[in-house]
Amino acid sequence: MLTMGVSAMLLSGALQAANIEGEWQLQDAANTQAKLDEAVENVVQEMNFFIRALARPVLKKQTQICQQWLLAKQAGEFSWQCDQEEADVIPLTAKGEVFKTDEEDIEISGSFTESAQAIVVIVESERGKRTNTWQQVSDNELRYTVKLESEKLPTPLTWTLTYQR
Repeated sequence: MLTMGVSAMLLSGALQAANIEGEWQLQDAANTQAKLDEAVENVVQEMNFFIRALARPVLKKQTQICQQWLLAKQAGEFSWQCDQEEADVIPLTAKGEVFKTDEEDIEISGSFTESAQAIVVIVESERGKRTNTWQQVSDNELRYTVKLESEKLPTPLTWTLTYQR
């Protein structure tokens, strides 16, 4: 149902800015899992030996691969949808206030910023901070970078994937 709503927003013509809005498909999908596994392994190797086995599956769960992004801005909100999951929505004016609670009733706060080439959404909770950056490289190329930070991580977990229209 939300997919139809986001699609309707995309077709409404209310889109602007860096032309980031729209539907983007993952490129070089064959190497994507290897890139994410390497990013997880780099962080896990800096952890205490006894914690590694527990941390590895938790971090792998956080390194979700989206085959498709659907990005839209309308009516004072930005929405981002990974594949067929429910779209996330944040007010364009968000500067760190709580904008939703998750399935475990943990409050999620967020910030939205936009430049001529990128949209950055920072999402934070008691578990840590996730910075999502969608940067337009060219008319048909989008670079998506994620940075996960937490007190439980020795270094941030970061990865970048490339998408095309």
